Amino acid sequence: MQRKPLLLLTTIVLIALIAIPVKGDSVLAQTSSILLDPVSIEAVMDNNGLTTVTVNARMTNLGVDSVDTLSFRIDSLEALVTLVRVDAVATSAILIDYDRYTEIVVNLGRSLGVNESVQIELGILASDFQSDSVIGADPTKLVGDFIYYMRPLTRLSNFTFTAILPPESILSQESIAPLFPDTDANYTDGTSLAFIWFTEDLQIGQERVFIIRYQTPNYEAAPVQSFFVESIAIGLIGVLIGILLAVLGPRIMYRLRQIGKVRFIGVTNEEEEVLDVIRQKGGSCPQKDLYTEFDMSQAKVSLILNNLEERGLVRRLREGRENVVHIMEN
Repeated sequence: MQRKPLLLLTTIVLIALIAIPVKGDSVLAQTSSILLDPVSIEAVMDNNGLTTVTVNARMTNLGVDSVDTLSFRIDSLEALVTLVRVDAVATSAILIDYDRYTEIVVNLGRSLGVNESVQIELGILASDFQSDSVIGADPTKLVGDFIYYMRPLTRLSNFTFTAILPPESILSQESIAPLFPDTDANYTDGTSLAFIWFTEDLQIGQERVFIIRYQTPNYEAAPVQSFFVESIAIGLIGVLIGILLAVLGPRIMYRLRQIGKVRFIGVTNEEEEVLDVIRQKGGSCPQKDLYTEFDMSQAKVSLILNNLEERGLVRRLREGRENVVHIMEN
């Protein structure tokens, strides 16, 4: 007789557990029922390796539950949030670090109901979108790479990405394809070059990557050339000095350039780390093994391997279903 009340109580508890909504449902709605349309992301690079990323997006809740946060993925391990605004009102955000990226959870400041929209503004400062600049074949130029990887946590429509190079930079003349993919537009303000890509629709988990190889003036090499030019100008004052400079100047510059070509060939710290790992693995290893060795995104590791392969330092061969990286140095 005592078992019936116990059985009845157990049944009631089980029904209650099934009927009570799980708190995690709001997280599912957050990622699968949010639309960002339109979305504008602008990345402005400076000459110190820092990139300022500005995100402007119209967020709409298409789900059946209200939401109070927005999750935004940025493929950076060195990101700092500098601005968060919802409908022009300052709010807050938290950063969650993962192995390959950072999730920025924006506090909307209120519950966003079904079919309601808000305007999101997000400012981010990151130091790992640009590679370390190295002196190129021409010692008066520094060569660098920029890579921005997108794999959204929410659906994006009418997505525009703009990348603005550091002042006085131009596309690398040492690379066969300095832009990937092909741009939809470009412009300049007289100081910096800007490149624009447009994506009509980007679903959750789909990937989009933007790569630019560029070069900037090497100001450390400039004093030699500047001195040479100034010497010629002063030499015009006197015929004798002008003749001496005309005879001796080209020989001096030729020797300086020849020295520079030998002295400045090298690899970046990140490239050297990748080469060291390959050496430790006997001179070759699967490319996927390198992804787990470094605290950087797969896209950035792939870019480093592209740069090393372009210069003949490594070679990637297809073996079965994967790429194997072989070191080519003696």
